[in-house]
Amino acid sequence: MRILIADDHEFIRRGMIGVLEEAHPEWRIVGDAANGQEAMDLGETLRPDIAILDVSMPLRNGYSVTEHLYRTVPGIRIVILTIHMADIVMKQFRNAGARCFLSKREALRDLVSAIEHMLDGKPFIASKAASRPVSQLEPDEYVPVQFLLTRREVDVLHHLTHGLSNKEVAARLDLSPRTVESHRADIIDRLGTESLAELVRLGLRDGLGA
Repeated sequence: MRILIADDHEFIRRGMIGVLEEAHPEWRIVGDAANGQEAMDLGETLRPDIAILDVSMPLRNGYSVTEHLYRTVPGIRIVILTIHMADIVMKQFRNAGARCFLSKREALRDLVSAIEHMLDGKPFIASKAASRPVSQLEPDEYVPVQFLLTRREVDVLHHLTHGLSNKEVAARLDLSPRTVESHRADIIDRLGTESLAELVRLGLRDGLGA
């Protein structure tokens, strides 16, 4: 079993590698990534059987990596790690191709069991916060924008929600106005919005105006 691990905290990656290698020496950790873009590139190159992905990573978040790897790596099985185990988040990731969900607080304890369940074809959701199975979620339940954007995109949207112009956002984040404009276009595309006003509404809805 070939496994790829992606988390921007090295000590978490090292901890998971140690737990997996101790429990199943026959499993191979073929790669570990510190950001979402690296996870995507390694996934395409190494074609792992299992990818363990953090939700919140630099450059690309776990959602976009999940979508991409599920489409491009046949048969891959995806484990999602997150500190936010809300039902709506799990539903979004399940639609993207993930079948196993772990709270990061429980990952070292439950990771081996979760993968064993998944290999047996059984869904695994380990979290005290997950009170309902994914199958019981309502179709109109949404996922907060924080889980669909990269960290930098969240920063940009946060400032746009406060009414700052592209130039003002660029000054706050030490970016060029062109880079901010590019991030803004990516956010609009990712969230399926059609105007800045709609972006601001979504940002306010999900607490980015605080």
